[in-house]
Amino acid sequence: MIVGFTILLLVLLIGLGLPVAVVLFLLGWLLVFFTSGDYAQANRLLAFTIDQSLRNYFLSVIPLFVLMGEVFARSGFVDDLFHVLVRWLGRIRAGIPLSVVFGNAVFAAATGVSVVSASLFGRVAAPVMIRSGILPEAATGLIAGSSILGMLIPPSILMIVYGLLTDQPIGKLFIAGLVPGLLVVMAYSTYILAQGKRLFTATLPFSEATMTPVRPERSLGILGLMISIVMVLGGIYSGLFTVVEAAAVGATLAVLTGLISGRLGPGRLLEALVSSVVTTASIGIIFLAASFYSKAIALVGLPGNIQKWFSAINLEPWLIVLLICGIVFLLGFVLDTVSTLTIVIPVVYPVLTALGVDLIWFGILVILAAEMGLITPPVGLSVYALKAALPKEADVPLEAIFRGAVPFLLLLVLVFGVVFAFPKILRY
Repeated sequence: MIVGFTILLLVLLIGLGLPVAVVLFLLGWLLVFFTSGDYAQANRLLAFTIDQSLRNYFLSVIPLFVLMGEVFARSGFVDDLFHVLVRWLGRIRAGIPLSVVFGNAVFAAATGVSVVSASLFGRVAAPVMIRSGILPEAATGLIAGSSILGMLIPPSILMIVYGLLTDQPIGKLFIAGLVPGLLVVMAYSTYILAQGKRLFTATLPFSEATMTPVRPERSLGILGLMISIVMVLGGIYSGLFTVVEAAAVGATLAVLTGLISGRLGPGRLLEALVSSVVTTASIGIIFLAASFYSKAIALVGLPGNIQKWFSAINLEPWLIVLLICGIVFLLGFVLDTVSTLTIVIPVVYPVLTALGVDLIWFGILVILAAEMGLITPPVGLSVYALKAALPKEADVPLEAIFRGAVPFLLLLVLVFGVVFAFPKILRY
């Protein structure tokens, strides 16, 4: 009864267009109220959860990593990175598309948001590829597909949210995400090279980006970007920094690089700070709602009922993991990744814990499943962000971008299968 009521109300309210955070707050409050019959108890639990969640030290990771990515993006270092990669690789067949994949991989290590990557590379890389003779559908599909590296290669905002929701070490999640991220880069690169003659060969011998000289400030910016990435990831993997300390170091180095290179004036710095606050607030409110929702469903015994249901149908744990990942993938058709995780994870992680499932391994799988939703219709946030960022001379229909992203979606499914079948490759 409780399970059916919860699912029905959740689907109904989201279907009516209410924000996910509002739905989770309201649903949690109603569950506590109907169970206890005391609205004061529901209010007390709500106040206690918000107070307890805001005291979580690891919440400070989110604004710091978001600021790091915003500063690098607004300083123009992504443009510099892409043009330098094209200068190095543009003379070989499929070199420009490879520059997009490698550029996304590097930028993913400086920010944890896939949609930002799609927007930036759509503005910078799409015109270069299309002017070089690459099919518009293939060019934009590649950018959309590569953007998902932003949430997979650490530091990842989605990994941070998952770690906070499940009390898993964020540092271990970052380490575990590195190999799948590299597998995605390898799979994409192999596909590009294999399809080079048909889809990714430039008709011009050199693009204008290949011929553009590398200015000193560009080199300085890219050097600062690489130092920041090495310090953040190296510090976490070596144990020199905690995740929070690494985030602070990364944000500081990003700001210093922007100021020293002269690419980050007061106006751009203010824009980066404001954007970081807005992004952090949107993620934070969803996290608070998910924390309250998690306590409410635990109070009414929803995870226990779901576990009994799984026991009754006698499914193996690995089948349950696949089922949950399938649900996350389907929810990604209509919701953003953070909202999807905050709805699903509080319900299922107590069940998975009871079944003895490795929550780090499951976290990487569920993030891969959620990321697939970024390039699938009808929502496909990365595709919409890319479409909005495309200059007029490189405008491509939305349907064509989705079609172009299909091969990369299938490659993501392949990487998902490898991680599912061989969990030991995560090496955390």
